[in-house]
Amino acid sequence: MKQEVNQHTILQAILELSKQMQEMKLDLQQQIGAVKGSLEEKIEAVERRLEEKLDTVERRLDEKIEVVEAKLDKVEQNLSKKIDFLDSKVGIVSLDLLETKAEVSVLQQTK
Repeated sequence: MKQEVNQHTILQAILELSKQMQEMKLDLQQQIGAVKGSLEEKIEAVERRLEEKLDTVERRLDEKIEVVEAKLDKVEQNLSKKIDFLDSKVGIVSLDLLETKAEVSVLQQTK
């Protein structure tokens, strides 16, 4: 009889331990789920912050590109004006040179 009591006590202890392990398993699964959810929230928050920072950097770069493009347009206009001015001067010098050549030619013919 003592052996039956011991077996019965052992079985009860095993069942109790099994129940406790199941409870611990569920508790651990819940904790893991909570940690996983927390990590996902933190990752999403970091992603949002990175996206915001990238958007800010992109906006700043776009603004700087626009400024540089405006400066380049201005430089191009200035160069175009200077080229036109130089072209006019070269034209005048060419005409003066032709007139001088003609005058020299006339003088040579009169000699």
